Amino acid sequence: MLFNIARFGAQAVGSGDTVTLFAAADSLVAGSQSVVIAPADSGPVPRGLITFQANFASAPTAVVEIFGSNTPPTAAGPQNGVILTTFTNTQASNYTDNLAFAFYWAQLVSQSGGGALTLMAHLN
Repeated sequence: MLFNIARFGAQAVGSGDTVTLFAAADSLVAGSQSVVIAPADSGPVPRGLITFQANFASAPTAVVEIFGSNTPPTAAGPQNGVILTTFTNTQASNYTDNLAFAFYWAQLVSQSGGGALTLMAHLN
């Protein structure tokens, strides 16, 4: 699901959920942003880790950035993002975050090879 300015709310996700940020069927171009996800806390138990897993169909020439923010998205898109990690020219990449941001999303910065991209987020 790609970010759509007509529907600017974040998608709530909970412990054990796996969310597709970019699907192989998405039509991505440089600058494409994923849906914004908002990990939910439950009760007095702190939230666990969030793991991002990116896979290209073949070895890419591409850059994907993962962002975190504590500012809610607006109609203009995600706000005040901090780049948490950058995947550069790797076919399979992963990143685990425990910084407990309120919102997360990804952006395809550039791509000139590698075929379809799949990017998943899993909350532990």
